[in-house]
Formats: sequence, structure tokens, C-alpha cells
Amino acid sequence: MSAVSVKGVSKSFRLFSNGRDRLKEALSFGRKEYGRDFWALKDIDLEVKSGTTLGILGRNGAGKSTLLNIISGMLQPTSGTVEVNGRLVALSGFGAGFNSDFTGRENVMLNGLILGIERQEIVERFDDIAAFADIGEFIDQPIKTYSSGMKSRLGFAVAVNVEPDILILDETLAVGDAVYKETALQKMYELRDSGTTILFVSHSMNTIETFCTEAVLLHEGRVLASGETTEMTDQYRALVSSIKAQKNNGRSDGEQALTGIVVPDEEGEGLEAWSSKEGPNLEHGAESRSTTGEAKIRSVELLDEHLLPVEKKVAPDSAVTVRVDLEYLEDVKESELIITLHNEKMGLKVFSTSTAQEGIPLEEMEKGEQAVVDFTFKVPLQHGRYSISAAARAGSEGLYLDRMDAARVFKISRPKDGGPFRGIVHLPTEVKVHASEGERQGRSV
Repeated sequence: MSAVSVKGVSKSFRLFSNGRDRLKEALSFGRKEYGRDFWALKDIDLEVKSGTTLGILGRNGAGKSTLLNIISGMLQPTSGTVEVNGRLVALSGFGAGFNSDFTGRENVMLNGLILGIERQEIVERFDDIAAFADIGEFIDQPIKTYSSGMKSRLGFAVAVNVEPDILILDETLAVGDAVYKETALQKMYELRDSGTTILFVSHSMNTIETFCTEAVLLHEGRVLASGETTEMTDQYRALVSSIKAQKNNGRSDGEQALTGIVVPDEEGEGLEAWSSKEGPNLEHGAESRSTTGEAKIRSVELLDEHLLPVEKKVAPDSAVTVRVDLEYLEDVKESELIITLHNEKMGLKVFSTSTAQEGIPLEEMEKGEQAVVDFTFKVPLQHGRYSISAAARAGSEGLYLDRMDAARVFKISRPKDGGPFRGIVHLPTEVKVHASEGERQGRSV
């Protein structure tokens, strides 16, 4: 059963250069136009199953908040339908629709009633809400005296303590101190694990990756892609990097960048390049690059146990080394080099690691400097075709400096002794059979 069903939803806003034009158009009763329509959302289809934790990704202005406001009922779509099954609570980073003249206590009671909760039930839960908000005597002061962090804490306390079936969180962790963020995140995990459906917007890619079970990527009011969380955050980073590169090259959002990635224009041109779920072209070892232009991956090599180039096949359970030669075209304060191993047949990301993850970040790299990095690991994998991708990443948003998909393609051969195993990874396993005491005695007589 779907907790949220969005079908063909679009939303337009009327934009005017100034207030005078708005008034003139109103007084003309539609006979003359002084403004223009801005489509914040364009034909959105989205199905969120019960118990899903969905991360919603996109740049500022992509339509994330508009979509959440329509789902929560605060905005009406221009076209399309939204169906919500269950009690829904929506919360932004700055509170939950509080009345600024009411006290915190009064707003808690009011919000509970709006959500359809009996007054006595809210009274019984009030102490837990006040304790979670942790704003002390301010609970009896008008909301207009609160800081943004205090509003957020009280709003979050109300939202998570009324046991919602569906919880919408829009940049909830953007405000507040470290203690609040840690407490809020812990409560979010509790709700997720209890089966609450959560729609979560955040610009923290790490939080999205670790917290959400699925993700959807929006750009200019359209859904570009949806699927596994890490894949979507990778596409988001590639999108941001591509747009940055286009701007550096003097290109508009609707043009094709030198990196080979197409960014959709207003009419959706190039959308297929992002919505396609097909992996890289392994047959030809095709590579796809999206860069900010601050570094360049010069080469990616796959070496065997003797550090000799792998021609085509790798023996199962042997060790391989992925050697990446990276050149910095600009000064970069701190960056990391990432490698990812994909399986072609199953379309899975089998393994990924980075210099930062392994405790060796690339710090203070100067223009013209090169770094050759070796990643050595065993491949206890099912026979078949695999590819290696590499990416250099930096910045608070994790922008790609350079990226090569399917830079090296190889096969893992069939084992010479023993048949194939089930699954994709053969983990070293020790097996012991423990018979019951009675059975042991019976056998020894």
C-alpha cells in the first residue's frame, strides 16, 4: 500500500516584475497580462510505499519544498492529484506553522487539535513534548520571542510525539545546535525503524545516504531519477559538478557540457540521459566524465598480484590493485579519490572506498601536482563481468573534480576447482556441526 501517491502534479506561480504590475493585471480581470507563469513543478509522478524513508534531492529552486507543501496540503497543485493514507505531520527547519503571538504551550495544544488528536491526549503527552524540546521556561512565552533554533526544536518535538504515520521533514536539521541535531537524528532513526513513512529533504549528502532507504532527484521541477540512495546522491553530485563546469565554460543550463553530461532544459531536453537506469557500456569500456575542471584523472590501471597489467581475466579470490593517476589543475585544499566496483549482470555496486575512508585524505594539493594512488584488495566474487570507476571529489557538497565511469572492464574467471557459489560474494566461512549430547552418546555405544 502506498502512503503517498502523487500523479501528474504540476504547480505554477504567477510572477510579476513589481507590485504595480500585479495590481494592474488584477484590475483588468485577466484581459491583460503583465506577468508570466513560472512552473515550479512539471508533471510529477511519485509513489511512496508505507515504511519508506525517501530522501528528496535537488538544488535550490528544484521544487523540493513546493512538492512537500503540496503533499502536506499547504499548497494546491495547478494540475494532478495527491493521495495520502494516514496521519501526516509536516515540519520545516523553522517550526510547524506556529502562531507567533501564542505561547509555546498554546501552540502545542493548537497543533495537536489540528492533527485530530483529542485534547486530553495532548495534555498527557505535553510533558514528553516539553522535555524533548528542552526550551525551559520559554514554553510559556510567545513564539515571537523564540530563536529559529527554539522554534525548530519545539516543532520537531510536537511532530515526533504525536505518532505520525507519515512525517515530512524539510531541512529540519539546518538549524539548532549540535546537541539538538544529535537528539533529533536519533529520534528520526527510531521513527524510521518503527515503520513511519518519512519524506526527508536535506543538503547533507552524508545524512541522506545513511538515513534514507530510497531517494529521488529533482531538477527544475522535474524528476530526473529515482532509486537507491547512494546512486542518487552520486547523480546529484554529478549534476552539480556538471552545472558548475557549464557555468565556468560560459554555457547555459540547457546546453551540453564538454564533460558529456546533458542538463535538462525548460522543455525537458536531455532528460533521458538522467532518467536512464542503464549502467555504463561495459562492452566497450565506455567512460563518462563530469568535472569542475580542478583535477584530471590521467589514467586508471588494473594490476594483478605481481603489479602487472590485467589483460582481460582475473582469477577468483586473487588480489588486484587499482592504480589511479590524478593530476591537479588548480590548488585544492582537501579532496579524496574514490573507486567503485560494479557487477554488470546484477547491476550492483559491489564495493566502494576512498582515500578519506581509508584514513588517507589528499590534503593541500597544489596546481600541477600529481598523485598516484594504489587500492589493493581481494576479489572473492562470482565469475562474470565487472567494471572499475574512479572519481576525485572535494568541497562541502562533495563536487566531482573529475570522474570516470567504467574506466576499466574485466572478467573474473570460473573457479578451477569447485562449482560456482550462490550470490555475488564468497565470504571465507568455517562450518562446524554440533550434534546433541544424546546423539553423541548413541554413536559412541
